[in-house]
Amino acid sequence: MTADFIQTAISKSAKRIFTAEFTNAAAYDAIIAEITGVENPLGLAEVELGKQTYKTYVGYFDPNTSEMTGKVQVTAYSRAEYSAAITALTGSADLKAAFGNGGTAETTEIGTEATWNVRISAKLGTDTFQISLNRDSMTVSGYADDATVAAVDAWADTKPALN
Repeated sequence: MTADFIQTAISKSAKRIFTAEFTNAAAYDAIIAEITGVENPLGLAEVELGKQTYKTYVGYFDPNTSEMTGKVQVTAYSRAEYSAAITALTGSADLKAAFGNGGTAETTEIGTEATWNVRISAKLGTDTFQISLNRDSMTVSGYADDATVAAVDAWADTKPALN
């Protein structure tokens, strides 16, 4: 006799794509802080900030030709590390000399090569789920109760950056 799988839960996922991606780190961080704060707007019974990933490139440019002569990828697991890495890489005279003959260093933080992703674990009533916030979208996944996504949707409707 073989063992059969028995459905134990219903897991759904919903995605909201923003009309404009986040270009302001402070506004992005404010949304995260609001969701994970003590007085969270969704009335979450439990909320935990999970994995964070921030990526971009720092490009180095020749001072005479303005051509990119090299770039370094930045990957960090907190906003503070991300900001510190960009500051260090754009301010390094050694890297500017190595890649750009003493030229300039610039980040593509606001552009297609930059990604920000934060995952949040939450519980609303008895429904546990994940919120994933990117620069251009927000996903609610793992929920079973349609009231959960309705509550997140209603709150997101009040946030211009999430529309």
